[in-house]
Amino acid sequence: MANISSYTSDATIDPLDKVIGTDGTTGADQGKTKNFTVSSLTTYVSAQTLAHPVILTGLIDASSDSDAEDNGVPVGGVYQNSGQLYIRNS
Repeated sequence: MANISSYTSDATIDPLDKVIGTDGTTGADQGKTKNFTVSSLTTYVSAQTLAHPVILTGLIDASSDSDAEDNGVPVGGVYQNSGQLYIRNS
């Protein structure tokens, strides 16, 4: 098997792409190398509940989506206005 750094990089991530990992479940497969699809990882991570509070710092203070855009907040990015959180939609 080649050194992993010798493989080409793929900038386009597809749900069917695979990544390599190690089985962490106690049992016969524990420690075995496995393939995981990006889709299965997305499903797993999405189902997890945050165990600790999330603290957001450094948020842009903007009065609207257009003001947020002017201040560099991307579509889908979070900004605040007078302590309330907003997600930039446009």
